[in-house]
Amino acid sequence: MENPKDLSPLAKGDLEIGKALPFPIYDRQGMLLLAAGQSIATSKQLDELALKGLYQNPRWSSSVLQSKQAKGSVKPGVEIRSALLKQLAEEPSETGASLKMNLIGQTDVFPVKLVGAHGREAFVVSHPMRDGSCIFTKEGQNWEFRSFYGLSVYHFTAMVEKVLLSPYPLLVMSWPQEQQLESTPIRSARRVACEVPATVRLNAEDTHPRNAVVLNLSTGGAELKLTSGGALVVGGEFLLAFQLHVSGRKYLFELPARVVAHHGGAGEKTSYGLAFNLLKDSDFAAIHAFVCERLVLKLESPLYSVGNP
Repeated sequence: MENPKDLSPLAKGDLEIGKALPFPIYDRQGMLLLAAGQSIATSKQLDELALKGLYQNPRWSSSVLQSKQAKGSVKPGVEIRSALLKQLAEEPSETGASLKMNLIGQTDVFPVKLVGAHGREAFVVSHPMRDGSCIFTKEGQNWEFRSFYGLSVYHFTAMVEKVLLSPYPLLVMSWPQEQQLESTPIRSARRVACEVPATVRLNAEDTHPRNAVVLNLSTGGAELKLTSGGALVVGGEFLLAFQLHVSGRKYLFELPARVVAHHGGAGEKTSYGLAFNLLKDSDFAAIHAFVCERLVLKLESPLYSVGNP
């Protein structure tokens, strides 16, 4: 939503039917009517928009240039590059890239990707889906968002400003106000997502290790998924072996770990929360370096951490 004081009026003659808009247009209250790149299909549609008032932000072009120069920012609308969406779909979800959203007052929660932001005016997320179909969403709805970032989980609310179904299903959301931001510390160590092959041995004499994958890692513990050999029991202890690449060097680990949580159902969806026993200084330093190296790739703070320490 724009501040109406920043907007300038448009005449119907300023807009061409069937031609992509070079800038977003707003109503007299500052609500987004059409994003840049969209077009007005018919004269009737133009007349209906005119009844709401037609306005533009004269500073929009300069703000777009600034947002393009800023890392990680994108222009909301149908011009979002398909390469970026493809990258978001293929890369493992790392801290700061994924959110969970639910309609206020409802319990259904949908995972979405944070695609980017336009300055501090709006942000773009992938459309919530169920069984391959878009969840019904309309402009003006208020949704709650939650996500992990660093050591905390963040919660805020935002309003749907525009539903984009073509060429990709996306939502343009209003920028959350600072008083809507909440953070709750829940972790004692920073954690990053990864996919590191590992093996599990019940003790030092175990000659039949089970294969596994470390899904995320911190100096305090990890999330683990077994790829062979049955299940683990909460409270059980074992030796976890894996290898990390840090600054071009390989580091081998065999760490005593304890199962503290069980996630998901049976089969491939099962994962386990692990806590490491006291690490040696050398192991702690190498894992800490790996985590920091991953976090460097996420230097731009996500929108839901702005204004928080």
